[in-house]
Formats: sequence, C-alpha cells, structure tokens
Amino acid sequence: MPRVVDELYARAEGNPFFTEQLVAAGLEAVRRGLRGLAAARLLAEDAADGGHRLRHALLAEAVAGGLLPGERAVLHERAARALASAGDPALAAEVAGQLAGRGPPGRGIPAAVICHRTAVARVKDAPRSTGLPLMEEALRLFEQAPPSSEHAEALLDYVTIFLLYAEDRLQAGRVALDRALEIAEAAGATALIPRTLSVIAFTAFVRGQVADGLAALERGWALARAARDGPGLVWLAVNEGGALLKLAQFQRAADVASRGLDDARQAGLQSWDLASRLAAFVAEALVALGRTAEAAALIDPQTTMPPHHDQWLAQVIRAEVDLLRGDTGAATERWQLIAALSAVTSRVDFAYDAVPRAAEAMLWEGRPGEALRETRRALGLFKVPGLTILCGRLLAAGMRACADLAEQARARRDQGAAMAAMDAADGLVTWVGQMDGVPFTDHPSVATIPAERATWDAERTRVAGLGDPGAWDGAAKAWQDLGCPHRAGYAWWRQAQAQLDAGQPAATATGALRAAAAAAGGHAPLLAQICALAERARIPLQTAAAAGPGAAPPTRPLTRYGLTYRELTVLRLLAAGRTNPQIGAELYISTSTASVHVSNILRKLGVSGRVQAAALAERSGLLRPQPP
Repeated sequence: MPRVVDELYARAEGNPFFTEQLVAAGLEAVRRGLRGLAAARLLAEDAADGGHRLRHALLAEAVAGGLLPGERAVLHERAARALASAGDPALAAEVAGQLAGRGPPGRGIPAAVICHRTAVARVKDAPRSTGLPLMEEALRLFEQAPPSSEHAEALLDYVTIFLLYAEDRLQAGRVALDRALEIAEAAGATALIPRTLSVIAFTAFVRGQVADGLAALERGWALARAARDGPGLVWLAVNEGGALLKLAQFQRAADVASRGLDDARQAGLQSWDLASRLAAFVAEALVALGRTAEAAALIDPQTTMPPHHDQWLAQVIRAEVDLLRGDTGAATERWQLIAALSAVTSRVDFAYDAVPRAAEAMLWEGRPGEALRETRRALGLFKVPGLTILCGRLLAAGMRACADLAEQARARRDQGAAMAAMDAADGLVTWVGQMDGVPFTDHPSVATIPAERATWDAERTRVAGLGDPGAWDGAAKAWQDLGCPHRAGYAWWRQAQAQLDAGQPAATATGALRAAAAAAGGHAPLLAQICALAERARIPLQTAAAAGPGAAPPTRPLTRYGLTYRELTVLRLLAAGRTNPQIGAELYISTSTASVHVSNILRKLGVSGRVQAAALAERSGLLRPQPP
C-alpha cells in the first residue's frame, strides 16, 4: 500500500483532483476485470469476507501458470509482505515460502531482508519472541545466498535483539557474532566490522575475559577512526563505556561516553537511541561519583519527553537523579511511566539496571514491601547464573527491604510480620544458592561485587536484629575504595545507627555519622536520615574548628516557649504521633525520661494534651527542623 500511495502522489504531483481520478480509474479497471470473471462463472459466490476468489483451485493454478515470470515474482512478493505485516510468528514459514517463489535461490536475499526487517519491527512494541521465528527464517535464507552486508547486519540484530540478554543463549550469540564478522569481512562490509567487534567485546566482558574484550574494542576503534565511521564510533563508545562502569572506572567511563556523544552529534546521530544510552552512561558515572548536580545538568535535557522503550535507561537515571535531589514526587511519577514500558520490563538488562534503582526509591519513600515485590519479580527473569554477576545491587536492595520490614515489625511487636521478613530474606539467600553463588562471587568484569556482597551481609544482620557495626564499617570502606561516596555514606549511617542501637555512647558513633554526612552531599534522602539520627543522638555534625573562626554561630532552636533543644526534639516526635515508649526508643532514653520531657512540654506550652501540643507546635513553627 505505501508503494501505491507513493506512485499516486508522484503521478498526480500532489493534486487532490488528479489523485481522486487516478484512484477511481484504478478501481474501475479492477471492477471490469472482476465483472468479466463473474460473467464467465469463474468466481466463487460465497466469499464470506466480501473478497473474491476463483471457483476452483485448478483455475488458480491455470492462472498462475499463465503469468509471466516478472508478474509471478511481483505477486509472490506482495503476498509475502501482506503475511509479514500480520505480525503472526506462525506465518514465518509461509512468508518465506511466498518469497522463495519469486525466483531461483540466488534471489533469496530480498526474501531474507523482508523477514529480517519485519522481525526487527515486531519487537519495537512487543516481546522479543514475536519476531524470533521471522529472524531465524531470514538467517536460513541468507545462508543460501552469497556473503552480503545484509546477512552480517541480520546476524548482528539477531544477537543484540534476541540473544544478548537471553543469558541461556550467550554461547549461541558468540557463534553468531563470529559468523557475522566472517561474512562482513568476506562481503567487504567494513562499516559493520567495528559494530561487530564492539558486541564481541561485550560477550567477552560477560565471560570475564577483560583483556580480550579490550583488545576487540581497540581493533574496532582503529578501524572506525580510520574510516571516520560515526555509527561505529558510537557503538564502540557504548560498549566500552558500559564495561568501564562495571569495572568501577567511573571517570574513564564518563570520558569515553562523552566522546561518543560528541561523535554522535558530528555524525548527525544525536537522536539515535544509542546516543541516549551514552548520555545515561555519563550521568550514571557522575551519580556514582556523588556529583548529582552535574548528572542532572546532563540528563535533564535528554529526558524532557515521556519515557520510551528506545531510551529507557536515560529515563531510569533521570528518576534516580530526581530522587537524589529530593524530588520524590517527580521520581515516583517517572517510575510509574517507565514501568508501563512492557517491551522492556521483561528484559534481563532492565532487571539489573532499572529495578535496583526503582527498589531503592521505594525504600527511601518507606515502601519496603513494594521494593521486595519488585526485587522478587526481577530475580524471576534470571533462569541461569550467567548474567547474575550484575545482580548484586538488586539483591542488596531486596535484603534492605527485608531488614526494614523486620525492624518495622519488631517496633510493632508483630512477631508474625517479623518472621515473614526473615523468611523473605531466607528466600533471597536460597535464590543466590540456586544461582551457584555467582551474584556474590568475585568476577574480573564487575568490580563492585565485593562492596555489594559486604552491603548484603550487613543488611542481613539488620534482618536478624541489631545491625553489626563492624559489618557496616567494612561495607563503607569497600565503597570508599571504589570512589562511591553515597554508598559509603549509607553504610556509615547504618554503622552509627547500629552503634547507638547497641547502647554505645554517642561519642562512639560520632565519627561514622560525621563521615556519613560528609559523603552524603547530593543525596537528599540520605542526608535527611543522617541529620535526623544526629538530632536524636545529640551528635553535632560540624565541629567548631571545622566551621572556622569567622563562621557565624549556629542557629539556636526557637525559645519562645522556653523549650530546650531536647524538648523540641521530643515535641516533633510527639507531633508525629509517637508514644512515650517509641520516643524513648528513638532518642535512646528510657520511657520514664521521655514521659518527663512530655510533661514539661505540655506545661511550657500551656496545653492539656498531646493533640493540643501538636497543633500549637505546627502553628508556631516549632516543628521546623533545627540544626544539630
């Protein structure tokens, strides 16, 4: 149909009247032919769909036999295109059969091209399985023809779309890549060689063959630069940038991805989905380094449109940046839109790249149950251990959810919920065992595994009861060594919390809490929790010496009602609905001491009850946070 439209437009030169007349003339010619066939009683009378068919199959054979070879080829191709456009994978063989009728085996390339392109189109807004039969049929047809660039490109699409993230088919992917490289070289398709080498490098990294992966990239860079191959340079930047992120070489990753973005712009490919991925890589590296403002400046302009399956990773990083700068509403809304992208949410790469960030957002918003559900759903996508080397962050988020649920249950004295949280944690441990421990086994290509393992172990101590300060100290140092301040800051905060929960003096937790505060810049939710813990434990986060001799004295709490700093802290908890035992637990004081503070607050405010105290505090501005 598009070809007919184009022909009509060309012949009528866009004139509506001429177009209408051409259509009318074409329809009249068809009607005359049909009337002639009907008069000769050659058409069936029971075409239920309103169409027309010959009365007997032998008549159809006779008509087909009388066609000229060129006419027969055109009809076969039209039939193939109509079948392919139906989108039914079961029709792949029929499509191929129609295309095979166009001529001898040497003409199989057009047939294969149609199958290939239709297969790629099928997966744009649907699961990958819908296009796989057509793609396999395309490759079968290509193998019957001489080497061609189309064949090499089809093999590349076969790997990157259908095999690369199907972890049980990684070996088949490597075989197909070697074949793609062989065909590209034989066909002189030099523009495809850098792209092929970049994907070969990816598979090498997954296998832990870092040196082989870097060597493949280096060969690709040399060829692409010599040929000034813009698309090739972008492909290489994507795969090297992604590898460097997993190697925790964040600054190098940002540099490589930034250069790739420049190459994309110079080649006019700034709207390409791979350019969006490069922008996401730069922002991801900056976030890992704690440079939230720089990441926001880069990713905000890239994500002004609603999420789309071609640039989902950039949207994921934007949602994380929104959360880090404290805009939880925007982050939540964006996550909801991302979750609606059904074409990507069932992919393994989405499970290890997006779901951990989504789960962490839920955890910072106080929704551990939802975070655990998301974690379990994502883990269900992994069928064999292969790509579970990238599951450490996801698993740590899941264990954190279990720990939060356990803490909440213990605070409510809900033994059943506490046991359920521990059972959920055991389920995660069992899953890791089913994957042969691969997610937390050191791997040459994934430098973050030891720090993720340390975080997982520390979160498990929270599930069981009081957290282990030593475990959290080890996790903090592991992240600090990788240059990830926010991750280290989170662990230091948990360390200080565990020390205070264990009844250790506030002075013991001061060092960890101050280190956490220093590392939390650009992470609003974490910094808020650190300040809240410092306030409850009366730990100043900034010493007088650190403030400097010329610094202004710290702002004092509101004293209009003669409240002390400690009483202001108690008042805020009271206004939040805490009971005296809960206030005592949060401030590390006894219930009786908390009761005395509440009595003094009611007396100083001149009210008779807790509800009146909360209302007066809200109206008077006493509930605004005060610096420790």
